[in-house]
Amino acid sequence: MYLRRGKTSIIWLKSWTLDINIEAFTENMTAKKQKLKFYDIKARQSFETDQYETIEKDTPRGTLLLAVATSPLTGIKVYRILGRKK
Repeated sequence: MYLRRGKTSIIWLKSWTLDINIEAFTENMTAKKQKLKFYDIKARQSFETDQYETIEKDTPRGTLLLAVATSPLTGIKVYRILGRKK
């Protein structure tokens, strides 16, 4: 890889390293999920699990990241807001 002086080559280099870091981050997240706390409204109890899926929901204010899990108490799907996608 050549490093040239100039703003365009530095921007390209930064975006290339950013893409690699995002791929490494997503691989680590899929390999090792952390336990999240969910609240089952029907049972009125909370529970922790690492068996969940992350989904993206488009809203007028941006894209939300949500975690969806099945409650061991009632068997219904419960959602947790993880944050906004940047």
